[in-house]
Amino acid sequence: MKKRIIRKLYTLENYVFRNGRICCIENDDGTLFYERYKTKILPEDLPEWYVYGRYYKRFGYLSTKGIKDMVYVPNLWINHFLRDDFLLISYSGKIKIINDNARSTFEKYDGYDYQIHGTEILDILKGAKIYSDYNIEPIIEQIKEKKKILQEKHPEEFGEEKWSFDIDKYMKEDLIFYKPKKRI
Repeated sequence: MKKRIIRKLYTLENYVFRNGRICCIENDDGTLFYERYKTKILPEDLPEWYVYGRYYKRFGYLSTKGIKDMVYVPNLWINHFLRDDFLLISYSGKIKIINDNARSTFEKYDGYDYQIHGTEILDILKGAKIYSDYNIEPIIEQIKEKKKILQEKHPEEFGEEKWSFDIDKYMKEDLIFYKPKKRI
């Protein structure tokens, strides 16, 4: 039986409110969630363009097929590589700046469907290049610039002898579809 896979994000975990606390749950049968709803879909049912990662504080899979636009928003004021950066993703059209003076990403941009943080940005970019034929070069250049700024502003952590990351080399590596092992 072929399963209908129509959503862009499926998660392994869901947060629920039980006994006065917020708890993270998984389905006993290994099926995924869409938002708060249990599906009949297992990770192995997903096509290869779904990228495993942590999205909205839940482990799961995000589709890299059908991406129409992306905007990378680096945080240049902190000494972390990608952790506090955003990658805005749209599956429907162009992402627009609606308030150039806004203090937050939420208020500044409109037209995006998902907001990705951290190292998942790299695999989403890789998947978008492969499965959406999206030109990621402008974003790669922004990430290279962020690396340069980190090395200049924080040489004790990101100096050449302390830290090295070659994004060009990383982007040439295969995108691996990750299937988590069943937890006991």
